[in-house]
Amino acid sequence: MTNETSLSETKLIRRGVGEQMRVHGWTWRSSGAVFGLGGGIIAPVLGSVFTAITWFTGPEWHGMSLHRYGTVLLFLTIPLLIFGAHCLDLMDRQAAKARKSRRNQNLEKEEHSRTEHNDLERD
Repeated sequence: MTNETSLSETKLIRRGVGEQMRVHGWTWRSSGAVFGLGGGIIAPVLGSVFTAITWFTGPEWHGMSLHRYGTVLLFLTIPLLIFGAHCLDLMDRQAAKARKSRRNQNLEKEEHSRTEHNDLERD
């Protein structure tokens, strides 16, 4: 049950990713998520480009083995995406814990205000 005092204490939380980053800052979880998901998107693109270059120019180009680098980047796609998703899960768990603790604090305040109200009625 909510009363007017608990409603006035409720604050809106910003929902945008950029706003969340400004509020909470960069943590290792958020940095890992950006690195993993960004790398998981960029790696297959670069790997495909490197592989396509080797099809047209040959496997050795200016002393670099582009075919090997392209293959490595293509294989790194899945681990990078898994790492980014894991970091996002960790961020979600942390947010759920914070919501739960806030909810418990609000319930304790509400119960405390009820007991004070009941004590005043008894007097």
